[in-house]
Amino acid sequence: MKLKLAALVVAATMSSSVLADSYFGVNYVDAKVDFGFADASPSAVMMKYGSYMGENFSLEGRLAFGLSDDTTFGVDIEVDQMLGLYGVYNFQPDGDFNPYVMIGYTDGEISADGVSGSESDFSFGLGADIAVGETSAINLEYATFLDKDGVEISGISAGFTWNF
Repeated sequence: MKLKLAALVVAATMSSSVLADSYFGVNYVDAKVDFGFADASPSAVMMKYGSYMGENFSLEGRLAFGLSDDTTFGVDIEVDQMLGLYGVYNFQPDGDFNPYVMIGYTDGEISADGVSGSESDFSFGLGADIAVGETSAINLEYATFLDKDGVEISGISAGFTWNF
């Protein structure tokens, strides 16, 4: 499943017809893994690559890896990785302040004391890009990546995006 999703991300975002309005970003993610009875706050780094498919809509692929774990009830919780494909609607793509909403699909893997498990689920979020130059922006976002089988992975992230 992960290989198919990775191939779809590459194929969808690397088409030569969409490379003209592309972007790359790196974000620090303050994640929250909620088990219902307890939660943990591990961190991750997320990279994204996207291409505009029209004036306001972009398609983007994301890959995240855990940076640090968090301990709850004596158990170390870590985000091992997340891979996803998302549609993004940008309200002001040419403005200095561009709020957006995203919807897509994420395959994620978390571990608890070295035992890992993975899930895939529908994802959604909202955020904003704040221009700091002609081709760069500060990015702020909140997203729910997975909410399945009693486990929710969500997060607030901040980072930089470069347009090319």
